[in-house]
Amino acid sequence: METLLAKSDGESISSHTIHALRAAKKIIASLPCGDSERATIGRQLLLAIMFHDMGKAATGFQSVLLGVERSWGGKRHEILSAMFAAAQPNIDNLIIFAILTSHRDIPGDIASSQKGNLLWEQIPSSVGMTAICQQMVKEWYANVDQLQEQWGEVAHFLHDWDQVPEQVAFDVAPELLPPEWLERGYSKYSQLRSISFEERYYASLLRGLTRSADYLGSAHRIPAAIPHLARFRIMTHELRPFQKRLERLHGSAILRAPTGSGKTEAALLWAQSNQQKNGRLFYVLPYTASINAMYKRLSAIFGAARVGLLHARAASALYDMWDNEASTLVSRQQQATANKQLARGLWFPIRVCTPHQILRHTLHGKGWELMLAEFRNACFVFDEIHAYDPRIFGLILATAKLVTEWGAHCVFLSATFPDFMVKLIRDSLQSVEFVFPDPAKERDQEVLERKRHEVRIRDGSVTDNLHVIQDALHEHTSVLVVANHVKTAQKVYLALRADKKALLHGVFNQKDRNRIEGSIISGNLPNLLVATQVVEVSLDIDFDCAFTEPAPIDALIQRMGRVNRAGKRSPAPIVIFSEQASTHPLYDNNTVERSMHAINQLQNPISEDDLVRASNDVYGSGYQGINQRLFQQGLEHPSIAGFEKHLLAGAHENWVEQVIENADQMVEVLPRSLKAEYESKKDQGLWIEANSLLVSLRAYSFKSMRAKLRTQDDPWIVDCPYSDTLGLERCY
Repeated sequence: METLLAKSDGESISSHTIHALRAAKKIIASLPCGDSERATIGRQLLLAIMFHDMGKAATGFQSVLLGVERSWGGKRHEILSAMFAAAQPNIDNLIIFAILTSHRDIPGDIASSQKGNLLWEQIPSSVGMTAICQQMVKEWYANVDQLQEQWGEVAHFLHDWDQVPEQVAFDVAPELLPPEWLERGYSKYSQLRSISFEERYYASLLRGLTRSADYLGSAHRIPAAIPHLARFRIMTHELRPFQKRLERLHGSAILRAPTGSGKTEAALLWAQSNQQKNGRLFYVLPYTASINAMYKRLSAIFGAARVGLLHARAASALYDMWDNEASTLVSRQQQATANKQLARGLWFPIRVCTPHQILRHTLHGKGWELMLAEFRNACFVFDEIHAYDPRIFGLILATAKLVTEWGAHCVFLSATFPDFMVKLIRDSLQSVEFVFPDPAKERDQEVLERKRHEVRIRDGSVTDNLHVIQDALHEHTSVLVVANHVKTAQKVYLALRADKKALLHGVFNQKDRNRIEGSIISGNLPNLLVATQVVEVSLDIDFDCAFTEPAPIDALIQRMGRVNRAGKRSPAPIVIFSEQASTHPLYDNNTVERSMHAINQLQNPISEDDLVRASNDVYGSGYQGINQRLFQQGLEHPSIAGFEKHLLAGAHENWVEQVIENADQMVEVLPRSLKAEYESKKDQGLWIEANSLLVSLRAYSFKSMRAKLRTQDDPWIVDCPYSDTLGLERCY
């Protein structure tokens, strides 16, 4: 008798189901809910997993796995699995729904794409089975004897579990679910109007858990228990008063504290105090460089096996971090890719990620259901919160409001927290404490009165004053120059002489950017670093002096924070040029003018309190005009603010990427000079190394580069010079 397969690699249905059941048991134990609720969800999940792949017994599906046929004509095995489950007595609709939608969304309607959805013609209903459904059932019955044998192996694995059905009918039900479960839209017969929120919620949760257990079972991965964060050591020295206050605080909070004063440590102490049973930790940052650095930092504290890295280039970042840790480049690539996928599921209890990875869940992107298991009772650290545009900030606040209703706690961190942002957070969330260094406490007073910088505004642009920067290179060991545009940065880099210099901007490919950032982060500072605003991240780097083009106050403060970071030296010189070298505006002119005026009013040397006051002077009462409208759109987004009303079980939104990123679309292109190397890497199967040669460009720059782009190629080819020291030279 032939073994019925679940995978083309030869794994049987029973073997895969048992692996998935092992994963499911661990998932159940890690759920952040009460014992009674956990028991109910656990019973439903184990039953869903028991039945979820039994439809694969159909002869046509087996022919595909055996390589006899190329496809099964688009027919879906999970429909048969759900029909088998529905034929058993006392099986809840939630279980049938989770099995039915374990791979595809519910059928589409006139307003949605059919791609990735189940098809009505394959699903049995009260009016009977279609011809295609009858054919699927016939093929399943042809292998029912072998299936009974495999079911016996699964039942034996769970022999001590009293919920295993004693008698199983090896039959299929002629009807699955009440039709409203599968109806989209807002008609009175639709899911949204006919099914209660509680049922839709738990159907979504069970679907997400079923898919996660299935994935982990396929990967033969068993998730570990959620660690108790408090048992790990965060601090090695005495706490400052503001850190103690945040550590003792229970609930959501806002922390404003100077760069280098210990915000991250304070946030982790807060997370230790606020973690609930089986609560996850999400550490959210705006930029990949700071996320990668934080991943290393948290891995050193909590252990790499407990920390996941989650952003668009996570596989590439991990691949570089694990240099020499795998026997071959291909195996290293496989490990990096696997870890990126695991970070998207119920695996790592601690995640370092961009806000987009959180928002994709709350905006109902693909796989959103897992947030119902992971966001509940979790701790969220939103670091560098000042860095987001008004719409993303609004979406973050809407998300924070939603997850706190589920028992989660949030802390918002920034060195440049204008009062209007503090007010917006406190207006959006209930009972949010505002924590900041207390000038009445000696060790807090130290950081508030710490005067790290002597700031002056110099007439002209950076290119007008190259001789001034060159003189500074003779006086100082390390000099930072920050330009607003890549072309300016490249020009300045080429014009200046230094024993060891580096250039950092956004149009290097990932390979070179990782190399440059890695060298800088490791403490190997060049004598001269010329950078764009990519340097405005929470990187622990420390230069002797800096020159910068004019920018908004919060950007200027972040740039200044890369100089005399710890404040242990005499106030360091910061020069802000009065003019931008490029004629292309990058920032709002009014904001830049107000920022320069506020800086000009300060008396040197500048304290941290001076910078907070300057920030408040610039931003005044907060967002105005279009920025206020964008903020409100984010804050009031219906998928988040109207979560209960709009929760549609068994479906996701395909437009989430555009909702989050359409104001800042990026497209990857390949410099012509790297085409041969790209193709060689692809031929070797090293796709991470191949993709690391691509350069990300903002979509708005394409108009000026149209003549240099070959869009008929895949990936697109850009005919501009590229080097590992200058990056892409923009030919326009």
